[in-house]
Amino acid sequence: MKLILSILALLSLQEVLSDDVERAYEWKDIKVVGVEQSAYNPEDVIPTGVVHDAESKMLFIGIPRKFPNVPATIAELNTRIYNSGKLRSPPLNIFSGKSSKPLTSVYQPVIDDCRRLWVLDVGIVESPSERNKYPTKNPALIAYDLTKQNYPEIDRYELTGEVAKTPLGYGGFAVDVINPKTGCGHRDETYVYIANFVENAIIVYDMKKRDAWNFKDDSFKPEGTSTFTHNGKQYTIQAGIFGITLGDRNEEGDRPAYYLAGSSTKLYSVNTKSLREKGTTLKPELIGDRGSKTEAIALAYDPETKVIFFTEADSGKVSCWNTKKELKSENVDVIYSSPDFNFGTDLMVDSEGVLWFMANGQPPIDEKVVYDEPRIRVLKVNTKVAIKGKKCEIK
Repeated sequence: MKLILSILALLSLQEVLSDDVERAYEWKDIKVVGVEQSAYNPEDVIPTGVVHDAESKMLFIGIPRKFPNVPATIAELNTRIYNSGKLRSPPLNIFSGKSSKPLTSVYQPVIDDCRRLWVLDVGIVESPSERNKYPTKNPALIAYDLTKQNYPEIDRYELTGEVAKTPLGYGGFAVDVINPKTGCGHRDETYVYIANFVENAIIVYDMKKRDAWNFKDDSFKPEGTSTFTHNGKQYTIQAGIFGITLGDRNEEGDRPAYYLAGSSTKLYSVNTKSLREKGTTLKPELIGDRGSKTEAIALAYDPETKVIFFTEADSGKVSCWNTKKELKSENVDVIYSSPDFNFGTDLMVDSEGVLWFMANGQPPIDEKVVYDEPRIRVLKVNTKVAIKGKKCEIK
């Protein structure tokens, strides 16, 4: 009887954790509009990054060419047409932005404070059979203007030399517009901070000066090996700095850049002032430890609630921590938990305070993980609703 009550309590807890979260979309096979299905295998279309433009209600999705015949490396979805009351597994449209050069492989899209969509084209495909079709080229940062029709390309910068080393090691990145109220021009003061989980480095791009450099630090390194478990099988990964998000700006225009390694439970920060100074010595700060088995590869800061959200890689959870509190396991809480949320890869807070998060069930390994049920899930929840009654809420 006690066992039955325990199971019911566990199920009830899981429902409470997931009650306010809306299951926006889920796919087992992603179909692409305008492309014959005979030309590709929908099971090989596995996105890794997602971002939502609240003004246009467009969801942009990064789909790297990890497997053969991926029709488009950036896709888009109109969330006004496909809302919660309609099809949960809609087909995706090929990105309508106008690029000056074809895109090779994109993992993550990011929208900045000027409504520019940034992507990092790594310039190389993971699928060996595709390398004749997509010859290796320099990785490039590209920005599109979402305020204009057809999203014209407005900035492109090719990474070369040391900062272009190991492009398949690029993880998440953050865009820092120093003064969005006045600085949204073509060559404004904007910096991009890119994590490289293989090189254990942060790469910095200065849009105004058209320059890029990198930093290395012991805090960027993995602490050990982390695991991903599916159907009783364990997959091991070892990843350095993977996720990065930006906190509140001070009067001088500087802000903390929070970051984590994929194979670590610790969170660090570094002042963006030092990141913007080429050749300087970084002085990272250890913020704290989130607790055992909380490894994550993505995090996002919400300026309204002062909360950082994490997608945990192996627990099926999305967790939260308020930056006004000490970071320790007692102050970390769970806003969502589901056994169907396999390998969280990305999350972001849009301009209307909605948290979007995604899992794709595919860790960064060569082997494709097989699923019988939908593997790709995109969910959303208002940040204030998500943290209500949680340890990360400060009233």
